[in-house]
Amino acid sequence: MIRVNSLLQYGQQILASLLLFYHLLIWAVEEPRLRFALTFILYGLFLLWQPLWSKETKINRLPMAMFAVLVVVFTYTYPNESLILFGLIVSGLIGSRLLGQTAFRSFDLLALSIITLEMAVGLIPTTFRQIELPPLFEEYMQTLILVPVLLYYLAPNPDLQRQRRSQVDLMHGLLAATLLFIVLLGGIVINLLYGVDYIDGLLLTVFIVATLTIGISWFWNPGVGYSGIGVLWNRYAMTIGGPFETWINTLTTLIEERYLTPNEYLEAACEHLVENDWLNAIEWRFENFRVGAGDRTGPVLEHRLDDKVSVVLHFKADPGTALEQHTILLIRMAYQFYLAKLNQEKMRAQEHFATIHHTGARLTHDIKNILQSIKASLDILDMERKSEDSQQLLQANLRQIGERLESTLNKLRAPRLNTQISLVDCEQWIQRIEQLHNANERLHVHRDIEHNVPLPVDLFDSVAENLINNALKKTSATRVDLRLLSTRELIVLSVCDDGDAIAPEIEENLFQQPVSSGSGMGIGLYQAAIMAHAFNYELELSQNEPGRVCFNLFQHLAE
Repeated sequence: MIRVNSLLQYGQQILASLLLFYHLLIWAVEEPRLRFALTFILYGLFLLWQPLWSKETKINRLPMAMFAVLVVVFTYTYPNESLILFGLIVSGLIGSRLLGQTAFRSFDLLALSIITLEMAVGLIPTTFRQIELPPLFEEYMQTLILVPVLLYYLAPNPDLQRQRRSQVDLMHGLLAATLLFIVLLGGIVINLLYGVDYIDGLLLTVFIVATLTIGISWFWNPGVGYSGIGVLWNRYAMTIGGPFETWINTLTTLIEERYLTPNEYLEAACEHLVENDWLNAIEWRFENFRVGAGDRTGPVLEHRLDDKVSVVLHFKADPGTALEQHTILLIRMAYQFYLAKLNQEKMRAQEHFATIHHTGARLTHDIKNILQSIKASLDILDMERKSEDSQQLLQANLRQIGERLESTLNKLRAPRLNTQISLVDCEQWIQRIEQLHNANERLHVHRDIEHNVPLPVDLFDSVAENLINNALKKTSATRVDLRLLSTRELIVLSVCDDGDAIAPEIEENLFQQPVSSGSGMGIGLYQAAIMAHAFNYELELSQNEPGRVCFNLFQHLAE
């Protein structure tokens, strides 16, 4: 059994069969009953070919049954007139896609010419007995028209994967059918009223219609520096300021108001929407609340946006299909703006919580550094040195702990603008680092200072403590080297260890976002990178190999 869907891909061959049956009904079949029966095959081929609606769409049976009865009665009562009307419909559909399908324009023009000749030479003289054609003219034309009909079977078919549905332009279709009707009617009128030969009258009508068409097309777009009828038509057709444009302008204006919550935005949008003449009220129904405006009277339409949201519309009168779709489009646009407003609030909340997280993590990191200093102080007490040296080192370390605690407490207070930067020269800073970590045998401090420039204490302390603590936490690291290089062109603080390399997934997001390394919050290097950029320094992972992992904090003084 042949499925209908498999035949639909041969649209041009179906049209060729339609033209062939149309030709046979006009020239070959004369018995009325047989002609009446074959006409329904012609209609069936038309239903397979027609580009108006999808063949897979279900149709309402009752209206189609009434329309089918009307077609049957008209075909049985007026067989020739029904074929003329059918030819005008087919020619209108073919003419409607002449500008849309440029690849098949030549075959569409051929089909349009075949239908025009069939009606002008075959149907019109049969319908109007007063019209007489020259002898043997009909026989020659019958054979002459049959040849292009058979050639039409060779027409290529469009790719259904790229084009699921033919493009139909209503205005071009009406124009093509109207021009064809005027040509046929002009030939009939000139022959019957003025006694001119039918073929001469038909050619005269074609000449008049062609001249008028060329003239109108020139006035539509003169192309000599003047605006034609086309510009005036575009100004009329593309009028700005209707309800649709006003509603879009209202939505975009309301969403720019940052103080409006999503619910307040939706309520304001509803109040503006009910100002339209065709709408009485609108109500948004969510799971836990409702938002609406207007007087809830008149015909009701409920439209569901998703599983949890629906909209109830109250019209002033029974809306048509176009007005109903127009209003639903406005509602869906308002809902999309409402979702954008919700996402905007969520992003604000996420930014707020991210700020709190970063601040808390930063303070936690400072407290961890203070704890490391306290542990270093305890190590100083255990050192077997002279009591005087131990007391001086302990005093300096405790003073540093006090400064850090004061700085941490200042961060917990209300934020104030702080433009003061603490500076210390390279020699003093590296000497303090040596004294602070003197008890740790795994850490080795190196200096290469040619130019003793001042350094930002907060930045270098934070970066050094963070990198040293991370390196000492590695169980695979047996040696950690801290080196400070200072020349007239470059300042570099380098911390290297001989432990395992950093994992690629951690290295990828390093300095870009907080990264969890398994032993902490992962906020230290992220905050250090931000702080380095604030001081016009750069923090980078210069080496990442097993046995050689190095971080560099550097600045080019020339830049």
